[in-house]
Amino acid sequence: MPGSPNKATDVATAAKLISDHAVGATLSSFRVFGINSLKTYLDLDALKDQVLESAEAVENILHLRFTHHSIDIDLQRTGTVAWHAIDSESASKNPTGRFTFSNGFALTLAEPAKTKRIAFWVREPST
Repeated sequence: MPGSPNKATDVATAAKLISDHAVGATLSSFRVFGINSLKTYLDLDALKDQVLESAEAVENILHLRFTHHSIDIDLQRTGTVAWHAIDSESASKNPTGRFTFSNGFALTLAEPAKTKRIAFWVREPST
């Protein structure tokens, strides 16, 4: 729904939504449902129990920084980000990716088509 305070359809609004609601929360799980969407290989369980430290828009990429990793997300043109209770009816039934937090809330990334175009790059910090 356009204008919803818990849903964003562009990178800048998504970064603000995440900053307002999810920064400081501890990640319980991160799942990517479109196999083509995960552009890097890393055991996603390695992200568990990390705290989301920041969210920012860098050009057309959503950059999430966790305690020990960062994730870059390209929403493409039609991707949306929604903040909702884990068991909420408003959660997308066909998400591309979902971050679940220990506080009972989730960030769901979805798109209207069945073809998964949203892209995720999980990065370890450089040494």
